[in-house]
Amino acid sequence: MDDRNAVAIVLSVYQRLLSAPQAAIATGLAPDVVWENPLPDAIPFGGVFEGHEGCARYITRLLDAIEMEGFAIEDTIAEGDRVVLIGRETSRVKKTGRRYTMGWVHVIQLRGGLVTRVHEYNDTAAMAAAFAE
Repeated sequence: MDDRNAVAIVLSVYQRLLSAPQAAIATGLAPDVVWENPLPDAIPFGGVFEGHEGCARYITRLLDAIEMEGFAIEDTIAEGDRVVLIGRETSRVKKTGRRYTMGWVHVIQLRGGLVTRVHEYNDTAAMAAAFAE
């Protein structure tokens, strides 16, 4: 797959995840997708989520816990079927009312035009502080 095409696919999937997550899961993620987001225990949406059902559970946990106020993709790097997104997020934790801003990197693997793996690397210090009770 050409690098520009891979980036376009990933950006399209992410745009749909932000606006219509269930549809994005069904149409942009492979049935055997694995989404990994290692987070401190105090953050309720960390873990490894497999398949469409697992990714739907991840998105539900995320949306139940935070209100995303800003999500910006600042850079992309691609090589074949692998795309790296570098960005920044600002969110409010619903339970505590606190906001955090953090940098993140997502490494995404594609197969046949579908996302097969996402591994998130998040700057969790500010995030963990916002979740602390």
